[in-house]
Amino acid sequence: MHALWVATLLCVVAIVMAQVATVIRVKHQVASAADLAALAGSRASLAGDDGCDAARTVARHNDARLVRCRMDLDVATVTARMQTSRWWGHRWAFEVDARAAPDFYEVAGGASARIASSS
Repeated sequence: MHALWVATLLCVVAIVMAQVATVIRVKHQVASAADLAALAGSRASLAGDDGCDAARTVARHNDARLVRCRMDLDVATVTARMQTSRWWGHRWAFEVDARAAPDFYEVAGGASARIASSS
C-alpha cells in the first residue's frame, strides 16, 4: 500500500516539475522573441521600412504576439506576449518589454547608449 502512495507522489512531483520547466521555457522564449523583434524593428527603420511591421513578423516567427510597438526615430520599443497551453483550466501568460537602438544612437544630454563591459 505504501508503494502505491509513493508511486503516486512521484508521478505528481514529476508532472509539477515538467510544468514548471515549461513555464520557465516560455518565459525565456518570449524574452528572446521580444529582443529579436526590437532589433528587427530598429534595423528595418534604419533601412527606411516599417519597423513595427518587421518587429511583428519576427515576433510571430518566434511564436509570440507583439502587443505594443513604438518607434521613436530608429529606436524600437516593443512588448511581446506568449502564453502556455491550458493546464487544469488555466493559462500562464508572459509579457516582456524590449528596446533596441542603432549602435550610434545617443541619449539626450550626450550620453552614449552603448553599454561598456568591464572585466
